[in-house]
Amino acid sequence: MPRVRIDFAYDGSRFRGFAAQHDQRTVGGVLQDALERLGGAAVDLTVAGRTDAGVHASYQTLHTDIPEGSRLLDDLSRARRALDRMCGPEIAVWRMREVPASFDARFSATMRRYRYRVCDASAMDPMWRHHTWHAGEPPLDVEAMHAAGQHLVGEHDFSSFCRRASVEQHLRRRVDVVWVRRRPHGLVEVAVEGPAFCHQMVRSLVGCLLRVGRGQRSPAWVPEVIAARDRTVVGQVAPPHGLTLVGVTYPS
Repeated sequence: MPRVRIDFAYDGSRFRGFAAQHDQRTVGGVLQDALERLGGAAVDLTVAGRTDAGVHASYQTLHTDIPEGSRLLDDLSRARRALDRMCGPEIAVWRMREVPASFDARFSATMRRYRYRVCDASAMDPMWRHHTWHAGEPPLDVEAMHAAGQHLVGEHDFSSFCRRASVEQHLRRRVDVVWVRRRPHGLVEVAVEGPAFCHQMVRSLVGCLLRVGRGQRSPAWVPEVIAARDRTVVGQVAPPHGLTLVGVTYPS
């Protein structure tokens, strides 16, 4: 069956995550239903990253195998426009194109890039409320947070930062980039990039860095957290609505 790649974005505020769930409104469920209605045949979706409830994506990727004879294959440009309309304003479909059968939206990805937005002003612009965590005052020490983040770069056992699905789950991951920058109007942006992440890992990393930014811990505490391999050491996990998947990289 021809394989189609779809690049898309979504506001995750009113979705129960990406993965289809019975009696729950999810990003994957809405996309799958629209694709099946357009094409007149059942399809399965494989996505680059299965985001949690409330998490957003400005650039996400999936692939699906389209049955021969499906109306979707007649004109993918027209199918993209129709899919974008059917999914409503919370999902934007950027592009649809046929790709080789060897392409896998999940396993072919070489890099995933996340951004987390947190506001430390006494009051926050209400237009930010769906995609920025209002942590409030006191102002965060961004330089200390950035210094702490450099301890996370490299390959580590991230057991202290991941929600483990089973005792056998492998939680060793590689992080290539962590930076923390201050933006105008009390906005602090945290970037985390790497090939793959385990469940709630990025939000736990942000929660850890915020403890440093609030002066509760020093940057030198982060290696101790990694070495502990104990999820309770991190403390607060940053809420989901501040997190956005901003891109996925594939081999050229």
